[in-house]
Amino acid sequence: MKSVIIKNTLAAFTLAALMSVVSAHAAELTSPVSIEQVGKMKFVVGPNSKMNCQVIIYDGENNIIHSESISNKKLFSFTNLADGKYRMDILDGRKNMINTKSFTIQTEIKRDLVAIQ
Repeated sequence: MKSVIIKNTLAAFTLAALMSVVSAHAAELTSPVSIEQVGKMKFVVGPNSKMNCQVIIYDGENNIIHSESISNKKLFSFTNLADGKYRMDILDGRKNMINTKSFTIQTEIKRDLVAIQ
């Protein structure tokens, strides 16, 4: 009888742990704000519901280079930024982090040989 109780208790704890992992994973998949890369140097940021959020962009040294509040999808272009590492944080109205995206801007130089006739 005692072993049945112990087995049932262990099964209950295992089930609870699995449900916790599944719900945490589902929460990651349903972020209240989306950050989508469009093109090489642009991101579209937008709340998935009617809410205001704060977009803060940092350079590689954690200096704020841009900050603004949005309530609809917005295109952010980074074509005017120098090469380096950057991070975009999205905060809710209570200043809680709800999404983040790190990215690097790196200029590539290509050389081609073109034969002239």
